[in-house]
Amino acid sequence: MAAEFSLGTLSDTPTVLSNFVGDLDPQDTFSFSLASSGNINVALTGLSANVDVKVFKDLNSNGIVDAVDTQLATSSRSDASDEAINITNQAAGAYVAQVNRFSRNNSGYDFRLSTTGFSSPSNLLSSDILVGVLTSSRKFNDSLSNNDTSDIYNFVVDTAGSFRFTLDPVESLDPDLRLIQDINSNLVVDPGEVIATSSAGSGSNDVITNFLNRGDNYFVQVYQFSGDFVNYSLTATPV
Repeated sequence: MAAEFSLGTLSDTPTVLSNFVGDLDPQDTFSFSLASSGNINVALTGLSANVDVKVFKDLNSNGIVDAVDTQLATSSRSDASDEAINITNQAAGAYVAQVNRFSRNNSGYDFRLSTTGFSSPSNLLSSDILVGVLTSSRKFNDSLSNNDTSDIYNFVVDTAGSFRFTLDPVESLDPDLRLIQDINSNLVVDPGEVIATSSAGSGSNDVITNFLNRGDNYFVQVYQFSGDFVNYSLTATPV
């Protein structure tokens, strides 16, 4: 049985759709393809319960997941947290994504997919790390890899002012940093929504300092520049 949804060939313009998993439909499958090699970006948002997502390389191009196919990545955060998959350097060809409910959960969801170039960050926004209101200095430790090329921190400003974001790559590697305002709240990085970018050289800290408005919805994205595993710390500070 072919995938329930055939999404055609991905591009850097995100494919966006909404659906539901529950008792009568516990899993949705989506077939898609890459016309040329690149990154695969997936975001699952708008959840009311725990739902997970997986991506497979469809090695026999039959539009389903079977024994010959390779699972490339999965996102299985707890509760109703957003899910995201960002995989680098995937070959042209056929793929399948699966959205699965967890346990007996029922939930609607919004599903976004795109492809971007090897050194380009994902253009999909999800609250990988939901910071909330940023009122004091906060420090976050995480890592990036070829199967997790982007981490996104979602925060709100309740008092307008200047904020500084400092990315320490820990090792002598080169993740980069950008600050995004989702002006139209569509959870896609549209033209004009990247406020600032920092791409310091290998082993150097990236720093962004910017005045931010009260009540606006902001995202900080830490993303992989080259194909290396890297630990990092991100410090967000009102100044």
